[in-house]
Amino acid sequence: MDSQGNTVNRKHMLTGHRRQVILEQLNSHMVVKTSELSETYAVSPMTIRNDLNALAQQGQLVRVHGGAIARQWLTAEPSYDDKANINRLEKEEIGRRAAELIEEGMAVFIGNGTTTMETIRHLPRDRRFRVFTNALNHALEVSKLSHVEVFVVGGCLREVSLAMVGRLAHQALKGIYFDLAFLGVNGISIEHGLTIPSLEEAETAAEIIRHSQRTVIVADHTKFGNIAHGKIADITDIDVIITDPELDPGVVENLSNLDVEINAVML
Repeated sequence: MDSQGNTVNRKHMLTGHRRQVILEQLNSHMVVKTSELSETYAVSPMTIRNDLNALAQQGQLVRVHGGAIARQWLTAEPSYDDKANINRLEKEEIGRRAAELIEEGMAVFIGNGTTTMETIRHLPRDRRFRVFTNALNHALEVSKLSHVEVFVVGGCLREVSLAMVGRLAHQALKGIYFDLAFLGVNGISIEHGLTIPSLEEAETAAEIIRHSQRTVIVADHTKFGNIAHGKIADITDIDVIITDPELDPGVVENLSNLDVEINAVML
């Protein structure tokens, strides 16, 4: 049965009806998987992927690896644990590629987030450098590496993201500059720039970009085309975006025209 209690003939369901039922399921559970939908509606995974892609183009949902998640309000902010379970393979490979940019003697800022955590987990073991971060969990992870100096940027701790922000964080950043800054975002839009749900975190991230010689955004393909509440910067304010190979080629071309380096990892 569908969400209204009506009997569903899954084998002979028309495309439009199937997509409507998929949306109803998504609204109830917030996430759907391609494999499960394929089995439920007795159609091929390719058919389900076409359904999800069409619904994503209509703005009805957000595509992720293996399925889709529900769209949310601009200020909606999933917990750190919830985000950690989305596109884990992509984030791991993005983090690995990002960590390869770190060279001997660098001063590196690594912002809070689940993709930046993967950068930390793949930090080079054969060179010495400094890591600055405004995330407590990131600092604890870096502290396991004896060859890396870790500095914590203090401030008001946001429980949902484990980031420290606000006036104290901005004060701590005065007079400090970085060779590289790695930041995660919730939305990447050519028109609206880089965005995240929290205004306080957006202000801190913008300050970090101003203090960095190069800024690297680490984000999987589902972040492109999305807009969150707080703007960090314009696309032209950053240098590199590391993402996964699922990113639309047209988006890659448009970003390249803005002189932003796009680095897509292989899965």
